[in-house]
Amino acid sequence: MTSEPTSSELLAETTRSLGAMHRNQVHRDPWPAIEAFDPSAYPEPLRRRAAWHWMARARAEHGSVLQFSAVTHALTRARAPVEILGALARLITDEVRHVELCARTAEAFYPEARTDAAPADFFAWRMPREPWPSAPRGDDRQALFAWASRAILTACCLGETLSKPMLEAVATVATDPLPRAAAEQILRDEQFHARFGWESLAVLVPLLDDEGRAALQEQLAKSFAGFERTTCGQVRIEDLADSEMEIVPGEDAEEPNLGTLSERQFAMIFYATLEHEIFPALRELGLDPEAAWVRRAAYPAAKGREPAAESRG
Repeated sequence: MTSEPTSSELLAETTRSLGAMHRNQVHRDPWPAIEAFDPSAYPEPLRRRAAWHWMARARAEHGSVLQFSAVTHALTRARAPVEILGALARLITDEVRHVELCARTAEAFYPEARTDAAPADFFAWRMPREPWPSAPRGDDRQALFAWASRAILTACCLGETLSKPMLEAVATVATDPLPRAAAEQILRDEQFHARFGWESLAVLVPLLDDEGRAALQEQLAKSFAGFERTTCGQVRIEDLADSEMEIVPGEDAEEPNLGTLSERQFAMIFYATLEHEIFPALRELGLDPEAAWVRRAAYPAAKGREPAAESRG
């Protein structure tokens, strides 16, 4: 067994009983007809790029399973209200569903990856990493609440809120029913996840001391830097002056699209969502998004210009 398993190993059947448990929890909505996808209807380069995009999302969703599990563990130790823990349990189940949806969609798009001629690591599954330091040890509730607040700010208030309009765009541009159905299923969950983030921070932030609030404000600047780099790639807000969003519905498209967006589209959605949705919500929590936006330049992530995380390929 290799150190990095493939998506096929993660999706492999285990036992009949475990499979039934998994499907009862994860396949809550009508599952897309993945087996009905016809690869011969699309050129190989298009399918390969789309498969890369959906595998990137599958790995990101796998990381979310780890992140929300860590937050659940920390808030359980902090003896947080059980209603927060109950909502977190739903988030973890949703993220497992997203992993399977995205990975199976990617495999359907690019069956050539199973041949000897395909790159060996095309469907390789790297170990997910948390985008923050581990939760503090011990039973200091204040420290645990502060850590969980920073994690929820990053993963939900920013990550899940940004994911909503991006998935809406993916579903809009898709010219095939498979990527459209997959994006729409994930979108329904992301709306819940974003709402969880804002609601839970409204509970946790009043519990923080001055040090915890200052750390949350600094985390906001750091997260702005990271999301700008990984979402926008080489596009920056000044590059979009006087630009208009171009999201062509699938039925009006001249070329087929299997649920992918351009780097410029990702960037335009990112900056528009910050301005119209995220900044106002942050102000309501007592944070200063404008100061954090300026402060983001202090972090190396804001200085580099890399290809957008979900548009390379």
